Amino acid sequence: MLRWGVTSVRLMAEDVVAARRLAESSRTRASLPEIFPAAPIFTARGGWWDQGEPPDASLDRFPETAAAGRQAVRKAKALGAREIKLMLDDMGWCRDPKPRLPRMKPEVAKALIGEARREGLRATVHAPGFSDAREAIDDGATALAHGVLDLIGAETIRAMSSRPAFYIPTLDVFEFLADTRGFVDSVLADPRASAALPTDTVALYRSAAYSDRYRERYPNFENVKRHLPALRENLVKLHAARVPVALGTDMWAFPGLAVSIEMDLYVKAGLSPLDALRAATETAARSLSVEKDRGTLAAGKRADFLILDADPLEDVKNVRAIAAVYKAGRRVAPGESGGR
Repeated sequence: MLRWGVTSVRLMAEDVVAARRLAESSRTRASLPEIFPAAPIFTARGGWWDQGEPPDASLDRFPETAAAGRQAVRKAKALGAREIKLMLDDMGWCRDPKPRLPRMKPEVAKALIGEARREGLRATVHAPGFSDAREAIDDGATALAHGVLDLIGAETIRAMSSRPAFYIPTLDVFEFLADTRGFVDSVLADPRASAALPTDTVALYRSAAYSDRYRERYPNFENVKRHLPALRENLVKLHAARVPVALGTDMWAFPGLAVSIEMDLYVKAGLSPLDALRAATETAARSLSVEKDRGTLAAGKRADFLILDADPLEDVKNVRAIAAVYKAGRRVAPGESGGR
């Protein structure tokens, strides 16, 4: 991630203790971006993110009642959590005709979000369906961690703007699932991207087996493709309504590089390059409650910045033209100089 200029990152993880330890180590290690964990991930038993993921031994990630949910949030805070994540999704939008997964009970979700807010924690919600997203916003969620597949209603937009609640579109994930092969080919068409990856990784990504694997795992790709226009329109409408758009990727295939992929998708949807840059910096910092320390260049703030060889306001993909990456005033990439 540092190679691509990502100096701070939100890590959504299951294990509160492990995530906190990693975050604490990242503050002093030059080889990592500074990590802000959103942990634990709450879901229904057998639901999304209970599919082969290790359980958190520290607390109950699968509360069955509102009381159990509130207790789990308090325990998470005691273990060092500053943000929790909820899964409100049966995954039908990408898994049909496979069986849909159990979805968290509404009363449990409301209790988790409410208790997090009372305890001063951020509550980020995975809810790509509009009805689920509307429920999360009505319950007081601080952020939607994914784009919403259907057009978001005016009342929900007003609620997100007035609170405010952050919107993290993750357009790249939907583009990836709609057409994995086309998405990968478009990314690797940029020599700056393909040259930065190992040769065997490039070959794997370009293979039919790689894209076929995702078509088998998420067979409802045609449905995802049909919803791409609504995802783009939601981004533009929410931005116009002054809902804070914070850039996040959830893109496992291209860590770090995915930030520039996501910014390019914002511009193609209708935002300006400057809007996309602000989503990745200023607004992203606000979503982590660290805007006093980073997110903009100002006297007294932490000196995290990139030096580029091309203007990203002319083409936002020029954020890949990296000459140097500085973290806390020290050069960390492409090569460490040890200087300040």
